[in-house]
Amino acid sequence: MEIRKKPVFMIGVAAELIGVHPQTLRMYEQKGLLVPRKSIKNTRLYSQEDIERGRYIQKLTQEMGMNLAGVRMVLDLERKIERLEKENARLARKLERQQREHFLAIQEVHRSYKRELVLLPRGELVRRSGSPS
Repeated sequence: MEIRKKPVFMIGVAAELIGVHPQTLRMYEQKGLLVPRKSIKNTRLYSQEDIERGRYIQKLTQEMGMNLAGVRMVLDLERKIERLEKENARLARKLERQQREHFLAIQEVHRSYKRELVLLPRGELVRRSGSPS
């Protein structure tokens, strides 16, 4: 497990690191904004990633004046943007691969022309007129 995702902070420490009351963290959890892991004894444990998310939620509410519904929308949209960016990158790689394959196929066709076409000197070329003579 990545160190940032490892749940190590109990609610009191997490609240202090974020700068809120533990009840605020419980409210964030109730609203689905933070999802701490639970220990065997059902104690909430927060990761460094949770702390960063909690600070971000605080920034949105305190500095930008958002309510928790707005925060939820922002977080959902950011998650969607991240997912779409990953999909876009995957599709860009796929397109690049297909363009390379297409280019190689065209090159192969062009190479085959050299084997199938016979070049004639200009004087040996006979033109036909519109009506047979």
